[in-house]
Amino acid sequence: MKAIFFFIFFLFQINYVYANDNVVYLDVQFIIENSDIGIFYKKKFKTTQDKIKSEIIKKEKTIKETEIDIESKKNILNKDELNKSLKNLEGLISDYRIYRNEKRKLVLNEKKKYNSKILQILNPILTEFVEKNGIDLVLDKKNILVGAKILDITNNLTLLLNEETKKLNLIDEN
Repeated sequence: MKAIFFFIFFLFQINYVYANDNVVYLDVQFIIENSDIGIFYKKKFKTTQDKIKSEIIKKEKTIKETEIDIESKKNILNKDELNKSLKNLEGLISDYRIYRNEKRKLVLNEKKKYNSKILQILNPILTEFVEKNGIDLVLDKKNILVGAKILDITNNLTLLLNEETKKLNLIDEN
């Protein structure tokens, strides 16, 4: 009987020890999008995106105008001139697709670059925060189904990142 009691007592002690582990979570994407440097990079990214979008719209407009022009002259042109115009249109469409794919890759690479820069700044801040507060494990919020709000350190790290950004004067660098 004492052995069973001791075993049950020991089992509860093990659970108690694990319950004292300091586990928290944070939303990395929220920090990237809502920190001061994240907002700064988002504005730069949007400017690039808007410029590319306007260039793509111009190319689309040129293609449409060429298509309308060919359609209106279809009955007037002879077969050779019509085929030449259609080949020209196909070339414009092909160039447009290549251009659009290149710019899409450029936009994705720029976004990755900005996210990487933010994470490079965030990583030492997070490491210091974890060491200072005796945290054993940090999980990404996207992998958490349910968690107590008190375990969320996203706002704390956003503030620390904003302070570090101001201290290093990173927003004015470009």
